[in-house]
Formats: sequence, structure tokens, C-alpha cells
Amino acid sequence: MRVLISGRIQTGSYTNKDGIKVYTTDIVIEDQEFADNKHSTTDNSRPEPLSVGGGFMNIPEGVDDPGLPFN
Repeated sequence: MRVLISGRIQTGSYTNKDGIKVYTTDIVIEDQEFADNKHSTTDNSRPEPLSVGGGFMNIPEGVDDPGLPFN
């Protein structure tokens, strides 16, 4: 069953009891809803994986930093 979620990523840090700084990344879900209705098909098989290049940029070999938009 598909679930639609929206929210944000939150980062933080703290010092543990051994004095080591620990960095955290949390995913905070602010809203969720089921994307399929009760009467949708009951096929529980996994979706087909995306084909090569299925919406993703192919990064040539030897490129360390392709300059992705979320750097």
C-alpha cells in the first residue's frame, strides 16, 4: 500500500556520556495519508525497479563531484 508523507529533515548534535560529539539526522513527518483507497487492487507484489536512467542522471565514470543540485 502506498503512503504519502510530507515533512522535513532535521539535524542536530549532542555530547554522549563518554564526551564524544554525536551528530543526528531525523526525518520529521508532518503529514501522512494513504495514497491507495480500500478498494484498490490487492496486489502485494513489489513494484518494478526503475530502468537504467529512469529519471536519474547517469554519472560518467571518473567524475567525483557531478555538481548535483543538492550539494
